[in-house]
Amino acid sequence: MSDHPAPRSGALLRAWPGLWFGLVALAAMLTGLGLLPVVPLAGLVLLAAGSTVLLVGAGLSVQHAVRAARRDRAVRAMAAVLSRDPCACLLADPRLGQVVWANPAAAARLGVASGDPCAAILRPWIVAPAERAGRLHDQVSALGRVDLQIDTGTGQLLFDLAEAASGLVLWRVQGAQPTETTPLRGPEPGAGQQDPKDNRPQDAGSTQSVPGFDGLPVGLALLDEADQVTRINTEGRRLLGLARDEALDLTRVLEGPGRPLGDWLADMRAGKAPNRSEILRAPRSGDSTFLQVTLRRLGREDADRLLMVLSDATDFKELEDRFSQSQKMHAVGQLAGGVAHDFNNLLTAILGYCDLLLLRHDRFDPDYPDLIQIQQNANRAAGLVRQLLAFSRKTRMEPEVLDVEETLCELAHLLNRLLGERVTLTLVHGVDMGHIRADRRQVEQVLMNLSVNARDAMPMGGEIRIESRMVTLDRDLLRDKARVPAGTYAQIIVQDEGTGIAPEHLSKVFEPFFTTKSPGKGTGLGLSTVYGIVKQTGGFIFVDSELGKGTSFTLYFAVHDPATDAADPAPDTGVLVAAHPDPDAPRPGQQPPEPATIGAILLVEDEAPVRAFTARALQMRGHSVIEADCGEAALRILEDPDLHVDLFVSDVVMPGMDGPSWVQQARKERPDVPAIFISGYAEEHLPQGSADVPDSVFLGKPYSLQDLTGLVSRELGRQGAAARPVIRP
Repeated sequence: MSDHPAPRSGALLRAWPGLWFGLVALAAMLTGLGLLPVVPLAGLVLLAAGSTVLLVGAGLSVQHAVRAARRDRAVRAMAAVLSRDPCACLLADPRLGQVVWANPAAAARLGVASGDPCAAILRPWIVAPAERAGRLHDQVSALGRVDLQIDTGTGQLLFDLAEAASGLVLWRVQGAQPTETTPLRGPEPGAGQQDPKDNRPQDAGSTQSVPGFDGLPVGLALLDEADQVTRINTEGRRLLGLARDEALDLTRVLEGPGRPLGDWLADMRAGKAPNRSEILRAPRSGDSTFLQVTLRRLGREDADRLLMVLSDATDFKELEDRFSQSQKMHAVGQLAGGVAHDFNNLLTAILGYCDLLLLRHDRFDPDYPDLIQIQQNANRAAGLVRQLLAFSRKTRMEPEVLDVEETLCELAHLLNRLLGERVTLTLVHGVDMGHIRADRRQVEQVLMNLSVNARDAMPMGGEIRIESRMVTLDRDLLRDKARVPAGTYAQIIVQDEGTGIAPEHLSKVFEPFFTTKSPGKGTGLGLSTVYGIVKQTGGFIFVDSELGKGTSFTLYFAVHDPATDAADPAPDTGVLVAAHPDPDAPRPGQQPPEPATIGAILLVEDEAPVRAFTARALQMRGHSVIEADCGEAALRILEDPDLHVDLFVSDVVMPGMDGPSWVQQARKERPDVPAIFISGYAEEHLPQGSADVPDSVFLGKPYSLQDLTGLVSRELGRQGAAARPVIRP
């Protein structure tokens, strides 16, 4: 259907279909009478055919004339009734796609007259108006009546279409008056085109260059010099959360970009704003709804008017927040790891000297309880440091295959003593629970932290329910900005009957140092530690809570397939491994026994207190200790060919050369000397290449006197140091 009236020749041909038959019949008859050359027998046939066609054409012409006369009478009858109707009324012929009559109100309000295409009625507000008008006519033919409502930005227009006599359709339009910003007569100029009747420069930013302002799928609004919205389309109202007839106040529906919204608009008008787009929150549409708002001045003549373009930026804002949160967590993790390293050095010295003092005091000594208090509090501090490392994912993992049901049952005995008498612990195990591969100590720490939090949330007591089950995800699980891949998981749920967590706090519970407990009752590291351990293990954790009813934490651990395990244990490659306490180490108040193996030890440590304690502890066991404060100094000491060394004990992270670097350099001349590396960082976060040092073990800080001396004795014994002469420095 065309947007413009058809040429009159085309209308004539459509109005007199019998003309076609007449032309064909005339040609056939002329041929049959011999006026046109043809075979005689064929002439008779054509004469008969032409006569028949002529009669049919004459009948059709008469029928069309009758229909046209009937339509004209219907138009005159309805015009007599509708001429004084205050609403815009039009009669349209769907077959021609034209308006055949319009009352004065339609001409004044809509700018549509007889002979205009039906599309002209809808063109100011609808994209592709000819197609829309054709669909409306089809609906009227099928239903008898159709209503259409359009939001013009200044009010509502109601189009009432009804079936009329002689196949006509009556359009009755009620609603708002036309506005200055929306010309209602004739096709509008397209983008970059000029109205031939308008000699003024065309403004590309004006809504006059955008057909179908209200029907566009992008939010649009016009602002005057007083920041008042003079027009807004339907999509703009939807994005801002406005009702259909609700007045618009920008300060109520948009939160400014960190400053008053009016200041930003003023800067835009003055050309001072460096960025024409801002992402603002739309509180009326929801707490998490964000809109990208772009402003543009309309032109030189309308410099104080602004065109506002609105688009949904919620997904972009969510992605930006996730990236920002990831960056923040990474930065805090780096900080936590560095702080933990320094604390481990201090705690090594504190615990070490405490151990030395305990060797000279038995349990009946008056100072013994004080020393025990120092030791216990230092161990508590070491536990806090381990939480920092777990949060920063810098703890050393010792994964093993765990039976979920067995692990929970063993932990239940400890939890019962930890939770107290007011709290009831209930374990519910699923059927055919599989195995997981994780660090047993860390899994136990996760469950202990969650259980202690649950206990604290129930000051009057209650039940803590720990439930395990096997779950199979047929497809990826999307929840809380995380994606759990499809597969089989061991699911552990820790649920309480406590006070619950407020909705505004749920998204922050895993953040470091965030706590809702009163000062002095929480560090804010418990749940962040849980989160770090679970993520480090490759699992997932989610939280659900309702105020006054309780909280539940759901953990997912991938089920371990035993077929992936090697049949035989891997051979000893000499890479870094964890140290284990010496079972024969002395207890407090007990002098250390003479070691079975003694040797010459090169100790390299940049922290003076740690170096002093370590050297003294080794000397007490009869070892000869040579001290150096850096790797370069150690290499200078080893330049003496007459110096015999049985063992290297070195810190890993030091100024200048790190521990593995200087040991590898020293091994070029002394390839058989084993090494013990010590560090306040976890083993997997040591400098690159540390694990490539053969014949070496790892001892994490803080270490006790027993840990140190036991490991040194084991390494010297394994190397047969006693069989070699010991050269004292």
